[in-house]
Amino acid sequence: MEVEMKQQTRWTRRRFLAGAGVGLAGAALAACGATPTPQVVEKEVTKIVQGTPEVVKETVVVAGTPQVVKETVVVEVTQAPKVVELAPASLSVWVWWPSPVESLNKMGEAFTKANPKVTVKNEAPTDYWTKLQTALAGGAGPDIYFMNNVNYWAWALKGVLTDLDDYVAADSAMQDNLMNSWDTAVAFYKFEGKYYGLPFMYTTVVLYYNEDLMKASGLKTPAEVGNDFDWTMFREYANKLTKREGDKVTMWGGSSTEGIETGWLNFVRANHGDFLNKEATKCIIDSQASQDAWDFLVQMRLVDKVSPDTASLQAEPTLSMFMTGKIAMLPDGDWTMKTYNEQLKDFKYNIALLPKSPATGDRGGTTNIVGLVMNKDTKAKDQAWALMTHLLSKDSQDIFAKADVLAPVRNDSAQLYFDPALGPSNRMAAFQMKDFTTPLPTHRKVTWDEMMKPTTQWQTEIFEGRSGVKDGLTNMAKDVNDLFAKAG
Repeated sequence: MEVEMKQQTRWTRRRFLAGAGVGLAGAALAACGATPTPQVVEKEVTKIVQGTPEVVKETVVVAGTPQVVKETVVVEVTQAPKVVELAPASLSVWVWWPSPVESLNKMGEAFTKANPKVTVKNEAPTDYWTKLQTALAGGAGPDIYFMNNVNYWAWALKGVLTDLDDYVAADSAMQDNLMNSWDTAVAFYKFEGKYYGLPFMYTTVVLYYNEDLMKASGLKTPAEVGNDFDWTMFREYANKLTKREGDKVTMWGGSSTEGIETGWLNFVRANHGDFLNKEATKCIIDSQASQDAWDFLVQMRLVDKVSPDTASLQAEPTLSMFMTGKIAMLPDGDWTMKTYNEQLKDFKYNIALLPKSPATGDRGGTTNIVGLVMNKDTKAKDQAWALMTHLLSKDSQDIFAKADVLAPVRNDSAQLYFDPALGPSNRMAAFQMKDFTTPLPTHRKVTWDEMMKPTTQWQTEIFEGRSGVKDGLTNMAKDVNDLFAKAG
């Protein structure tokens, strides 16, 4: 689920808990005479509970004097909060790739069972972003749709998203959902102090490797090396694992020229560089830290020749090359695990943390935090909100986790997604990468597609050797910053 590609708990209203306990304090009575007469102390209290009134009697000894204490409990029977019945509605939900639809259908069925007058239809339209913008421009479109983090800010400022702040403030179930979710994701979706969307799932990027090949070559796997696996070792392994027959490469040791999401930005961030500054107002990809990371990646391809060349990449994408045993190591998104688990039969694969920068000792990562947003023109806002709350409930997030599509945003449900029983054995590395990960670059006005046009152009020029790293990154930064200046 790359950004680049165009690719049962019932919902309840806020719960009100009733109950107040009233404690009894014992009074010490002074003893006078040889055989004191037991005294009866009667005390009436009011205790608010749900149930039938009852009288409780007990005998206690206080200061050596028997006493009978009679407590009368007057019960005020309270009403359980009424479940608000939703008005009839047919809700439409759009997502840009088909993998989540099966899980969403199960969640929708559970929602309709609890709310019989509301139906849910989940779709993954082709040419998603174009169709979505066209529909929204005409005052139509789905009631709820999925949003990637790279477009979220720009779309919020366009005024096409519903301000969800009041809904969140009035819904304790949703508040609980958010409190149990990845805090980085929740914070990201609170844009300029308001929720215009809510996080649903997220990605991490890891290093995939051919475990059988590693062991046959007498190498410790990256997972076995652990924290010491850095860029230097990544490069050494790539050289050792590359196989040639004359001038033809039959096994590439490792791919070093993947795109911004699964490739170079992860290495740049590990080296303490980034694509945008912290304020997300300026492209800083031409920094020295960034140049050093790019130099390393380019050398693996153009100097060592252990990363797929142009002809190989034009013939076959790297995912396919890994599955057919033509690449030994490949940085890629955690979403690819499902494909390998289902389709990879020829060898055993595994994953590890991305290699760390030897200059900083740190790792870097990218994440696409995918969220839910509400169409501002929907005619069924209350029903749509109820569905959003349901989709972020633990029962729904558990369904999504078990489907092995992406990590659900709820921490308690994510444990199911990262379970090594789903495969591969070091699956927890995808969870651990979260600690080194920050969201993909996002601008307030310039969309992802607009930013990526000059970025991809100069990325290709650099990786294919037509431009030096410094010149290429200088031009990349200039072209992106020109877009920012034009947007104002």
